[in-house]
Amino acid sequence: MAARWSSENVVVEFRDSQATAMSVDCLGQHAVLSGRRFLYIVNLDAPFEGHRKISRQSKWDIGAVQWNPHDSFAHYFAASSNQRVDLYKWKDGSGEVGTTLQGHTRVISDLDWAVFEPDLLVTSSVDTYIYIWDIKDTRKPTVALSAVGKSVYPLVCLHCIPSCSFLPISSYTLTTHPCPVPLYGRVKMKVPHCKVLASCCCLTLISA
Repeated sequence: MAARWSSENVVVEFRDSQATAMSVDCLGQHAVLSGRRFLYIVNLDAPFEGHRKISRQSKWDIGAVQWNPHDSFAHYFAASSNQRVDLYKWKDGSGEVGTTLQGHTRVISDLDWAVFEPDLLVTSSVDTYIYIWDIKDTRKPTVALSAVGKSVYPLVCLHCIPSCSFLPISSYTLTTHPCPVPLYGRVKMKVPHCKVLASCCCLTLISA
């Protein structure tokens, strides 16, 4: 993919998309722009040759969208809308919703695919829960972490979890809270592995 980088600037307008989120796949071949009525798939090798659409029926905008970062699953991406996450499959020029993840009771604030395990997806929500999903069995989350309770370090702000991310150096989950930021491991998932002190001003995004 490095050989494809250049200093050339390419500008392509999608005035009708009203996109609220965007993501580029791990192969650098496609980008997805999320609008309320459609998801727009752009071929980055030929961005001026038009785009494909995936229709969606929802009164809610998409809050977060992300392609799976693994080569073997590069045709999958997840998109959150209100309290649900739709898992899309894009292959051979067409896309469809494969399955839907439902469990949160309030708006989903962020999502992230696991770096080392292509089947795992983490979601965070205003309902103060973090769910880890295994897309092989989407009936319910495999792990549920709550920001309210004795299992989590005392929080300054308990009403939301604005961001979540898997660390790229190990299979830990990093979640955003204002002071401190807890890191969860796979062995004792219910209790933070350690904590990272941060500014007590409310953090809104963490990217590993």
